[in-house]
Amino acid sequence: MTELHTQIEATAWALFERHRDGTAPLTLKAGSFVGQVAVCPEWPLSDRQRAWFGKLIDRAGLPPISEGDA
Repeated sequence: MTELHTQIEATAWALFERHRDGTAPLTLKAGSFVGQVAVCPEWPLSDRQRAWFGKLIDRAGLPPISEGDA
């Protein structure tokens, strides 16, 4: 796994931590999506998925993944 994939995976798990501690709750749909990203970060994300993942990251107050990385 590349460093980028490791960063994507770590960010997905951080989103789950924010959900669990109540600081950034996820909907069922968002949680399912983040779970897919967490367990298979090497799958490429579409532009729409990258935008959604970025919004979830931003809402959770996490640092963004560099543009074009996801």
